[in-house]
Amino acid sequence: MAFILLTDELWNQVEPLLPPEKPKPLGGRPRVTDRQCLKGIIFLLKTGLPWRFIPFELGCGSGVTCWRRLRDWTKLGIWPSLHEKLLETWAGRPTRRLGLGDGQCQLPCTFWGSHTGPNPTDRAKKGCKRHVLSEAHGTPLVVQTTPANVNDGTKAMDLLDAMPAIRGRRGRPRLKPEVALGDRAYGTAANIAKCVERGITPMLARPRTENGSGLGVMRYVIERTMSWFGNFRRLRLCYERTGAHLQALHELAASLICAKKLGWT
Repeated sequence: MAFILLTDELWNQVEPLLPPEKPKPLGGRPRVTDRQCLKGIIFLLKTGLPWRFIPFELGCGSGVTCWRRLRDWTKLGIWPSLHEKLLETWAGRPTRRLGLGDGQCQLPCTFWGSHTGPNPTDRAKKGCKRHVLSEAHGTPLVVQTTPANVNDGTKAMDLLDAMPAIRGRRGRPRLKPEVALGDRAYGTAANIAKCVERGITPMLARPRTENGSGLGVMRYVIERTMSWFGNFRRLRLCYERTGAHLQALHELAASLICAKKLGWT
């Protein structure tokens, strides 16, 4: 391949989180290594190809092998742990004063399920939505997926409450941002009151107000972060049959974005 899918620095962060290989007292074929399977999953995430089209030249076995490894690691909660670990490695570098949130509708899904819903902006076609909370430089802190018909404002507090502890160069870890910035979908009276209760300064645009979203002035940061998720072609459509796998791939994408900021990809 002309590019490196999985660097040594990133693998050193992933390897301690993975379970040890089970012994084979009866022998059998050697197991495809975890590193090669993770390389295949990242290849699929970046290219958007079906599982069966993962090339054998990568050395990651078949697409079914990579899918099974994704399934097993998702059940063990590997991806959120990896994301938080990379954010901890990024400690002290993010600007933690602002928390920017936004939601983005995806195109219709290829499979229907409980993780999909009618897209109100596309003639009620089935789709999904990603909700992202980032810091002031665009590093994704929290990413969550929902059906496309879930209102952005209803997820605002979930994003803020799910923010992991971020350590700075000194002092105690920060569990919440100082300022929350969002567009009109978030600026309900209930969300503003809940931000004040949490000790967060709300900079949420009120509904039916003029020029309140800050797009192009401050909110471009979260829009740029959304475009980074769109660079992963597997996430441009919802190809996953379950919401757990869709969430897992988004967590992995957020981890790769953090690794890129650290210079590990």
